[in-house]
Amino acid sequence: MHFKFDREYQLQINRNKINVIEWGNPEGIPVLCLHGWLDNAATFHYLAPLLTEDSDYRLIAIEFPGHGQSEHLHPAADYQFISGISMIDGVIEILKLDKPKLLAHSMGAALSVIYAGVFPHKIDSIVSLDALGALVSTPEGTVRQLAKALEQRKAKRRKKRYFKDLESAARARAQVSELPVDVLLPLIERGVTLCEEGYQWSSDARLKHLSWLRLTEPQMEAIMKEVICPVLVVMATDGLSKEYPAIEERFNYLKQVERVEIAGGHHLHMQFADQVAEKITEFWSKYA
Repeated sequence: MHFKFDREYQLQINRNKINVIEWGNPEGIPVLCLHGWLDNAATFHYLAPLLTEDSDYRLIAIEFPGHGQSEHLHPAADYQFISGISMIDGVIEILKLDKPKLLAHSMGAALSVIYAGVFPHKIDSIVSLDALGALVSTPEGTVRQLAKALEQRKAKRRKKRYFKDLESAARARAQVSELPVDVLLPLIERGVTLCEEGYQWSSDARLKHLSWLRLTEPQMEAIMKEVICPVLVVMATDGLSKEYPAIEERFNYLKQVERVEIAGGHHLHMQFADQVAEKITEFWSKYA
């Protein structure tokens, strides 16, 4: 077994079953962990032991619908990025989490800032890993976004791909990732299902469809200016900021924000977990 954790269970949110993984003290300080697009709870496999060892933290990693081992949406339903905040809200309510900390990567990090802007008094703090806010569009880009989203949903689905073992699946993922095969294995183990033909990806192929609409930058700014909790942004030197330099302006939207930069790519929290965990622990200790 590559992926190791302390507890696993399911919650039903909006009539969908989502899987939850936990590490640490079940009665400890709650930290809600939110993974990135097409990833799963195992993205925190390397960080979790470092953050829970000799501490009183309870790390709670959810798997968004269609990701990891969580249930896919109904065939008549549609995946929309922004709906992820309802999953966050549902988990907080069902588990009765009192002002949890958020630890989030990529898509999860974008959703964490949006949620904290919409419900500023529900969140204690945010650690955002190689992201700050969501991908946005311009008003003029709305037409292109809608047209492309519609065409994607009309297109025929590709045939499912099967792998003879986890290592083969990890090698396939490594071709589009900065991570080596051995580091990827926990993420892959959590992201496949075994059937007669071999291993196949467990994520819903419909996740690759564009959302119908994206927020605009002024909307993102308005949301982020409502965030009142402290935020730590851990950026990778070879991560999203290279591809989306406009992220830099968003640091000015937040009331309390700290930034650290660590050498690495978009999944730096998996490849350089020791360095990232040290920065997170320092940040949390300031607001204990």
